[in-house]
Amino acid sequence: MHSLAGTSSHVLARSWRQYTSATPVDQTTTGFKATIGLELHVQLLAAQKLFSAASAKWNEPPNTNVNVADAGFPGALPQLNPECVQLAARAILALNGQIQQRSAFDRKHYFYADQPLGYQITQQHHPIGRGGYVDLGLLDGLEYVKRIGIHQLQLEQDTAKSIRGVYPGHVLVDLNRAGVALIEIVSKPDVETADEAVFYVRKMQSLLRHIGVSSCNMEEGSLRCDVNVSVYRDGEDRLSGTRCELKNLNSLKVIRGAVNAEISRQIDVVWRGDNVEQETRGYDAQSNTTFVTRTKEAAPDYRYMPEPDVPEIHINDSWIARLRKTLPETPEAVMARMMPQYGLAQEDIETMLGEPGCTAFFEQAVVGRDPKRVLSWITSEVFGQLAYRSQRLADSSITVPQFTQIIDALSSDAITSAQAKQLLIAFMDGEQRTVDELIAAHGWEVISDDGKLRVISKQLLDAHPKEVARYLKGQTRRLNFFVGKLMQATNGQAKPQNASEIMKELLEARR
Repeated sequence: MHSLAGTSSHVLARSWRQYTSATPVDQTTTGFKATIGLELHVQLLAAQKLFSAASAKWNEPPNTNVNVADAGFPGALPQLNPECVQLAARAILALNGQIQQRSAFDRKHYFYADQPLGYQITQQHHPIGRGGYVDLGLLDGLEYVKRIGIHQLQLEQDTAKSIRGVYPGHVLVDLNRAGVALIEIVSKPDVETADEAVFYVRKMQSLLRHIGVSSCNMEEGSLRCDVNVSVYRDGEDRLSGTRCELKNLNSLKVIRGAVNAEISRQIDVVWRGDNVEQETRGYDAQSNTTFVTRTKEAAPDYRYMPEPDVPEIHINDSWIARLRKTLPETPEAVMARMMPQYGLAQEDIETMLGEPGCTAFFEQAVVGRDPKRVLSWITSEVFGQLAYRSQRLADSSITVPQFTQIIDALSSDAITSAQAKQLLIAFMDGEQRTVDELIAAHGWEVISDDGKLRVISKQLLDAHPKEVARYLKGQTRRLNFFVGKLMQATNGQAKPQNASEIMKELLEARR
């Protein structure tokens, strides 16, 4: 039991209840500090699963991406996917860690409906990576510099997905996710606040996306987070508190709320003179509280044992050296260089860093062009099409030359914005003709002859006298009606701004 001896009376007189879990905990006024460690479960961007040839694609119909090894059929043997090893190794190098030249797999035994084998194949004792760190600072939203150490990085297979609520009283199991490759990144207990935890996860997302290791979409489950939290009195050993684990935190907002709520709860327990019990807990965002899901006594004995069916992984120095050469610039280096070079905001570069290969695409496309226009088209139009198609930029048909043809045609007023969007769609559908060829084929040449536009505009005004009268009586929004008619009459070949200016001039001349 924690003793309250020596605590000043004016501190004791202050009720801890004023430090509600809804707000960040001010550790400077409570006399307590927190020790926090994070475990990130990251789904790799591998085409196939860790130990089988089944597809690892997300959001497919239930139980369609599964084979006998994933389903745990007797006699079905796992076969290691080398792509997963390479992706895990990329992550280790990007995190400044050390790839272990010898690593091995273990069986972690537990019996859930969503674990077909009755055990998980993981790397508890001989992981593929150890050490490393992530630095947080001003660019990450932190007002000071903080280094978060990495304890280890291990390869492991994911479980199946349990689906509740479809049939009352029944739990459905989708085996598509069973056996999908994960890396578990275990931090050292260097984090001290909920903000640091959130910034750490957000930076991990950006880094792992940038190097093409994972999509890290928490809403899809390709990044899941467990957080270990303990508290201690200022001046005590920072590892002296009893640790509680918060499981399955699925958004940055939830991570912040759960950590603050758990810190508040533990300080409240110690303040009352009770002991914090070692537990696994969940988080209820609606009530902003944590709740017990499993006590220490109920924790399973995983009975780890060496995996007999998967050989050890042996990696030599030359393989590591070749892999290191394939890594791109770090996100910090990209931002430090691109912000002054192109006059872009930090948020703009962070957006591009979230899509593997996007900064390279931008830098090839921006040569001799307006950076803001290129950025806008990438992050709005290209990203919009990628989202619609559920594609990554690297898998898309659009090439830098095709993209720059669109930008150049748009900048020279050879096409309208609407036509440019149609060209983008065509290229992303696999079109091979050039922009000039497509413009000619569709008859999209922009009408730059103002005299021709004036003739058409006068005809439209004469054909709609009631609309003209409404405009002249003050309904100036009727201008949009006539601009739309002019664009329709010219099959979109008039520039919208030019059409608006001509129509307004002719309408005003009729007053």
